[in-house]
Amino acid sequence: MAVYRSDQAQLTIAAEAAPGGDPELNSGSRHTGGFNGLINNANGIAAGSTQITYDNGSNTLHKGDFIRIGNVNAGSSESSSDADGSTVNEYEIRRVVHFTGTTAGTIFLDRPTAFFHANNEIVINVEGSSSTEEFSYITTVPGIYEGVTLPEFTPTIEPRYLLGTSADRNFTIAYSGSQSFNGALSSFVVVDASPLRFPIGKMTTVPSSVASDSIKLDGAVKKGDLFIDCDGSDVGNLAVNDYIQIVNADGTTTTSEVRQIVDEPGTDIFRLDKPLRFDHADDSDIHEVSGGASPSGTFTHTITETFDLDTLSWNVLFRDTAETAANDLQRRYVGGIVDSATLSASEGGMLMMSYDSVPFLDMIHNQTNQGTVGNNLFADGGGSEDAGMPRYSMMNSIDTTDIIFPTTEPYYFSQGSFTLFGQEFARVRSISISIANSVEPRYYISPRHGRHRGPSEFREGRRSYSMACTVALPDTIASTGTTTNSANEIFKQVLLEGNYGDGNGLSGFGVTLTFTRGTNDTITITIPNDTTAATGLNEAGAFILSAPYNITGDPIIQVDLDILFRNMKIEVVDTKPSYI
Repeated sequence: MAVYRSDQAQLTIAAEAAPGGDPELNSGSRHTGGFNGLINNANGIAAGSTQITYDNGSNTLHKGDFIRIGNVNAGSSESSSDADGSTVNEYEIRRVVHFTGTTAGTIFLDRPTAFFHANNEIVINVEGSSSTEEFSYITTVPGIYEGVTLPEFTPTIEPRYLLGTSADRNFTIAYSGSQSFNGALSSFVVVDASPLRFPIGKMTTVPSSVASDSIKLDGAVKKGDLFIDCDGSDVGNLAVNDYIQIVNADGTTTTSEVRQIVDEPGTDIFRLDKPLRFDHADDSDIHEVSGGASPSGTFTHTITETFDLDTLSWNVLFRDTAETAANDLQRRYVGGIVDSATLSASEGGMLMMSYDSVPFLDMIHNQTNQGTVGNNLFADGGGSEDAGMPRYSMMNSIDTTDIIFPTTEPYYFSQGSFTLFGQEFARVRSISISIANSVEPRYYISPRHGRHRGPSEFREGRRSYSMACTVALPDTIASTGTTTNSANEIFKQVLLEGNYGDGNGLSGFGVTLTFTRGTNDTITITIPNDTTAATGLNEAGAFILSAPYNITGDPIIQVDLDILFRNMKIEVVDTKPSYI
């Protein structure tokens, strides 16, 4: 008998351009006689939108309908009232939970959009039971994991006790309250930079070598976009499979990112392998990475803090042991934010990470009807606000054929180095860095419809960092012949409290943690973000809160340090051109 097994379940993740906007291209199959119209907003519809204003509407729209937003092909008309696309652009499917008007009005969506959509892009009704699956981007495995706490739908059922009834002290009626989705990804092996930035902020990528070309963007692009248009006279030798770097128009790299060209659907128009991480202005520079389709150099991925964190989509697939795709149970959680996370390593082990708390805005799934209880709610093509199971949606099925599993080696503790206040400590037994973002869910009054009563948004609160490490005390001066007794230095740093008498108050000290897998293959964590316990509010370094020199049965005195610090930077150097 076929069963669902834990070791056959698959978790994949992707970054979102805006909270709740799970990214994938799916054109669907047009619903015969269904609604079609055009986006009516001079500024377009931003990624993360839950409402679409439209005009030129024709045929009937229903609550529960599925609609495709965006033109599939440039210059092709799908009906007489559809606008021709001037460029190839992103398209996606969402479900209608409410709408106003007939020929013109507003459509309320089941979840936010993943992409920007320009004025006059197509809005068209597609079949609810069939899907033309095209390009999935929720395909990254975060690391080598063994367990996941899924952010399952958690309703609040509130019993009410009314006076003057014959309920015999039992509650009279029950009402639905708020909904929540809270998950976690327990300790997993870090094999690349994929999971590192989400608790912290942004990642920029700079290749070690690029071609001496002069290519410009022809028109601005937005975070989340998959298509770029280049100035025709400058395209040069760019071709499918080449890697490119996009930088600011002034040549600076504050938004530098690397992407691979996977398709050329139009003249000088390219589709990228992953959604863009940043907005890029018109005439921003594009450089072909040296080696083109086979990059020859290394890439420096720098992770620095941002005020607002990027959100995540999680896709979870359960496939039975008979490998029966028709029995797949697929759930997708959207708008996730890493509230707290931990990086850790200890002697004899590997660099590990955990997402200790990840709340989500909402979820969707692929289960069309409830089967055994009540009425069958599923109705192909719409017709009812409750058509289909709550939160049922069309989506690409993401399985092993879509996933690129990690093949790189882990980062071993034995390949690490640890420096405090300028001194390297060799006898470190364990290190753990905790990141807390104090995320709060907000449930605002808003015109949401249907059964959606989950959080309206998440707000990051005060950020805090801490480090715990166990150090077996190093040798004394007498045995090393040096002028510094590093065995006593920890004791002195506790007494100093990070105040070195230079008039700058509590400046703290620097910390550097590095893991090396090989030549040009490292992860380096620096505290503060320039490794110097410098002056100024933003450059405060680390402070030791406690470091007891306890006498135990251990052969060497060891100290358990509790360290507080204000900010940090992570830099990854490897041969992987890009990350989500």
